[in-house]
Amino acid sequence: MRTNGILCALSSLPSNYGVGSFGDKAKEFIKLLKDSKIKIWQMLPINPLGDFNSPYQSLCGNAIDSVYIDLDDLYSEHLIPRPKKLNVDATKCDFITVREFKNDYLKRAFKVQKDTESKEFKDFLQGCAWVVDYARFMVLVNKNHNKPWYQWKNKEKLACYNNFDFSKYEKKILFYEWVQFKLYTQFFKLKSFANENGILLMGDIPFYVGGNSVEVWSNQDNFQLQENGEADFIAGCPPDGFTTTGQRWGNPIYDWDFMKQENYAFWINRITDMTKLYDLVRIDHFRAFDTYYSIPHTCPTAEIGYWHQAPGRTIFNMLKDMKLNAEIVAEDLGDLFPSVLELRDEFNLKGMNVIQFTIFNPLQENKEQQIIYTGTHDNETVVGWYKHLNKVQKEQLNILFDLKGISSKAVKDKFIEFAFKGKADYAIVPIQDIIGLDNKSRMNQPGTANNINWTFKLKDFKDFKKELGNHTKLIEKTNR
Repeated sequence: MRTNGILCALSSLPSNYGVGSFGDKAKEFIKLLKDSKIKIWQMLPINPLGDFNSPYQSLCGNAIDSVYIDLDDLYSEHLIPRPKKLNVDATKCDFITVREFKNDYLKRAFKVQKDTESKEFKDFLQGCAWVVDYARFMVLVNKNHNKPWYQWKNKEKLACYNNFDFSKYEKKILFYEWVQFKLYTQFFKLKSFANENGILLMGDIPFYVGGNSVEVWSNQDNFQLQENGEADFIAGCPPDGFTTTGQRWGNPIYDWDFMKQENYAFWINRITDMTKLYDLVRIDHFRAFDTYYSIPHTCPTAEIGYWHQAPGRTIFNMLKDMKLNAEIVAEDLGDLFPSVLELRDEFNLKGMNVIQFTIFNPLQENKEQQIIYTGTHDNETVVGWYKHLNKVQKEQLNILFDLKGISSKAVKDKFIEFAFKGKADYAIVPIQDIIGLDNKSRMNQPGTANNINWTFKLKDFKDFKKELGNHTKLIEKTNR
């Protein structure tokens, strides 16, 4: 089935409160997609952000970050006074300020709410087994002044296993549980609105979890850890086109032998939980289900590491028997062993074709069972990428696209058209490329840690709306 989509982080949407949320602007965005015949909205992870605002180093893969709460919805429920506006015209997300701002309102709302007495709240707790561990973990994080869990006192390190007395923290635990209840309620309202308008939501599940996360703290036997709780071996990838020393992500490596004894319950639960939220689920770093790169924790870079085999085939056979509701997508980018592609194809998963990587490669896979992108959140924008091409590459591109002279708009339009005309079933374009923005609006630069990555935000939909008419014509022209 030929269709199309847009890649846009929820946080990047306009907002009266500094960061895109589950509120009216998200609904307006969905209406714009519907009117423009865009069928898929691919988000970045919406779980609590980690160091340097990264959604791939989260404290919890199931929880939703409180920055996404719709304050206007809390106001309409008479839980808070009319909220003050914050950073309305911002073009960058100030996550720390927004989180503190919204958490103040959440604390006020919690004091007067009656949700925790409701059947809906109790059903939520029963249906989301992770919530209790998450709430307890967050209480201990705050008690220990945000230190990593492996630096806590030993009884708190093992509180998830031992008969630790959480009774004196009941009210604080209940607050974290209630916040997740409200966030999940708002999320599912937005998802229902999207689906009713013919829009599918595509989520993202990182292969690895953060070392300082509730997943590791509450499932320590599932990871290769030292006696003190820190990672013994860490995840990453060897030197590649992004960086000469490789990428040392720091996430702990799974203990697959222990997971096998548990019938891979940790991973089965992770994936099934995500398929309850989204219509499509992209598995980031899918190749690690086949072969993964393990770096000794003593190595300061990723130049020294070892490849190991993973039990992906067993796990996906188990998932196949479960008949999940959501479609699984494999992020299969980079230099891959043939066995990775064999695993992907055995289970009929769509892979990814990012044109910036493949436009000059005649051997690149070009097939229907694929999602073609102009770029992803890890790429330059098309306009920024084109500016960095050498003279020969630009001449090749001008010939390929039949460009009459050089202009940023011509390049991005031709790039999108090239993607839409391709064989791939799905064609997805980042919102930055639809608008034609340069690298000042880039989402993330892999291998770097700063407070610029992940902060791109639209002030309003004005420039986006200007491009949608031509975008719709292209969708119709290419039968997407």
